[in-house]
Amino acid sequence: MVMGVGVDMVKIEKIISAINKWGDSFIDRVFDEKELKHIAKGKMYYQRIAARFAAKEAVIKAVSKDYPLALKDIFILNKDNGAPYCEFRNNVNLDIFLSITHIEDYAVACAVAQKKT
Repeated sequence: MVMGVGVDMVKIEKIISAINKWGDSFIDRVFDEKELKHIAKGKMYYQRIAARFAAKEAVIKAVSKDYPLALKDIFILNKDNGAPYCEFRNNVNLDIFLSITHIEDYAVACAVAQKKT
């Protein structure tokens, strides 16, 4: 049974500004090492960071009624084929269906939360 849907959009420039202002402390407050090890610094670095940030926000919106989560409680990872998926720091009895996209200026994510059966 679907319990919630969340959507979030992030302007890439806001992520760049946050990283420029707070540096690694911003990244460390939002992401876990296992998320970051798959994001290569390069041409699309800020878009990928923004997309994962949007995904975390979308997950929070999809589940917030029943599960109070912080950004660091959510891990946005990729399957071998590149598809994003979500894991949680603590045992959360949910499946999250996730879609992420980004272009030059914006990143968007949609999350659908479903209780595991």
